[in-house]
Amino acid sequence: MSLLEKLREMQNLLKKDKLEVADLVVAISEAIDCNAYLINTEGNILSYALPHGSDCTNFNKNSTPSLKLEFKQRVGFIFQTAANLPLETCFLQEANCFTPNTFMTIVPVRNLQSTTGHLLLTKHNKQFSEEELILAESFSLLTSIYLNKKNFNNEPEQKQQGEIETVLESLSFSEIKAINSVFTELNGMEGFLVASKIADRIGISRSVIVNAMRKLESAGIVNSRSLGIKGTYIKIKNSLFLDALKARAR
Repeated sequence: MSLLEKLREMQNLLKKDKLEVADLVVAISEAIDCNAYLINTEGNILSYALPHGSDCTNFNKNSTPSLKLEFKQRVGFIFQTAANLPLETCFLQEANCFTPNTFMTIVPVRNLQSTTGHLLLTKHNKQFSEEELILAESFSLLTSIYLNKKNFNNEPEQKQQGEIETVLESLSFSEIKAINSVFTELNGMEGFLVASKIADRIGISRSVIVNAMRKLESAGIVNSRSLGIKGTYIKIKNSLFLDALKARAR
């Protein structure tokens, strides 16, 4: 089957009345001829297909696989396709139980504002071709549409609103001011910033920003990661938070 024919088949998937996540992942694995895993924003495996056998020699078919913590954290900070990475350790278990000569391609699943998940694709004894990488990125777009439609990564709006109000009540006036400045600097749902520069500009201490961000992270509103002198990466997980913050700051 040609690349064009595969792309047309892919486009027809969303027209199915009862497309399940497992069907989507199987279609990805068949079109690209690989093992495939779909990971949500929390790093949890939503579904997987292993037509070429397990990538872990200790894999248990009777239990739901999960990414080991270290690998889960690394995947969360991949924002563009990482192709043909040779596996040097198992990504499912804390042991040296990976299948030798395995190559992994990691493709972010993105909407217009942020990353909503990742596709993990593996091949044994063979790298992904350019055509297969094109298919992988095309399937990433399809998966983004599917996840948005199914709302896999969103909690009920009422629960989100309750979490937001609880966090906002815990913030001081200075912390509200600091958070407003942080997200004005981000100008979107994720990005990089240097807290000390923001603190100097608005006339507060850096610790105010740090404490406020810790509260948001503890409540599951944001994810953050220090990158040393480069600053801090921040991703907003609760999409309703910005509107509530603006209303509180008025």
